Amino acid sequence: MIDIHNFSFLQGKWSVLNRRLKDRLTNCDEWVTFQAEMETKPILNGLGFMDEMKSSHYGDTFIGLSIRIVNPDSNTWTIYWADTANPEIGLKKQVVGEFKNGIGIFFGKEMYKGKEVKLRFVWNKPSIDTATWEQAYFNEKKNDWETNWTMLFTSIKNED
Repeated sequence: MIDIHNFSFLQGKWSVLNRRLKDRLTNCDEWVTFQAEMETKPILNGLGFMDEMKSSHYGDTFIGLSIRIVNPDSNTWTIYWADTANPEIGLKKQVVGEFKNGIGIFFGKEMYKGKEVKLRFVWNKPSIDTATWEQAYFNEKKNDWETNWTMLFTSIKNED
């Protein structure tokens, strides 16, 4: 079923608990946690969503920008990312995928420590006030996905 509003659940303001592996693809089991805040707005008349995530985890204020755009003919989404540490968004698609049964799965590639690795994002909406995101790299040695970053989004309600 075609639904161009798959990411509409992210509209609004969110508190974000990040858990990130200290080192990836090295059998590391040490996680770094930090808080962030994010605000998501629709763009392109509902064909996309844009958000800014802000955190002071890296010292100065770190800002990340996501742009998610749907192809309404195929119902596939393309997600682009840029941040204050790497402000080039260019024309490179980071991940492409779709939602099935309420879960979004997206695949792509990115550079990590000078090597191109396979990348997977998983989006889920377990409740009306929460959402989850997970990033994994494909570990070729183990022939399996290693989750290296998770985010738990909790809605920030407007107190107007």
